[in-house]
Amino acid sequence: MIVRFAPLALWLCASAAAAQAPAGAGQAPADYLEMQAASAPYRAYADRWIALARAGDVDALARTISPAMTARAGAEAVRRNLATRVVPFFAQSTGVGRSVTVTRTTDASGNKGFAFYMYAQPKDGAPRPFVLYVVDEGGTSVVANVLVDHHVPDRHK
Repeated sequence: MIVRFAPLALWLCASAAAAQAPAGAGQAPADYLEMQAASAPYRAYADRWIALARAGDVDALARTISPAMTARAGAEAVRRNLATRVVPFFAQSTGVGRSVTVTRTTDASGNKGFAFYMYAQPKDGAPRPFVLYVVDEGGTSVVANVLVDHHVPDRHK
C-alpha cells in the first residue's frame, strides 16, 4: 500500500522514499499481524545495521547499501554521506528508543521491504529521529535509504 513517493534529498539525493499509512492504521488485525511477521527479518537486519553504524565501520556500511542506489548516487557519494552524516549521528547514540513505526515500502527500483521510523537515544540530549529503509534486492536484504535527524509527522510517535 503505497500512498506516494516523496523525493528525499537528505543524504542520497537520487533517492525517493515511499510513504504510506502507519502500521495497523485501517487494517484488520490479521493484516496487521501478517505485516508484523513479514517485517520481523527486516527489523532484525535493521537492528544489526544500526549496531554496525554505531561501531563506525564505513566500509562495512557501504557494502550494505542497495547496489541500485549506489549505482544511481555513486559509490563515493554514498561513502562520503555515510562518513559525514550517518556514522556521526549513530556514534552519539546509546541505542534506539522504544517507539517504532513500521510501514511497507518500495524503493525507486521497485524493491519491496519495510521502513522503520525510529529514534536514536543520544548520550546527552533529546532523542533524535531517523528512518531506515530495508528492502529485498535480488534475494538479499539491503538498506535502500537512511535519513538521519529527519522527523516524519504521523510516523515518528
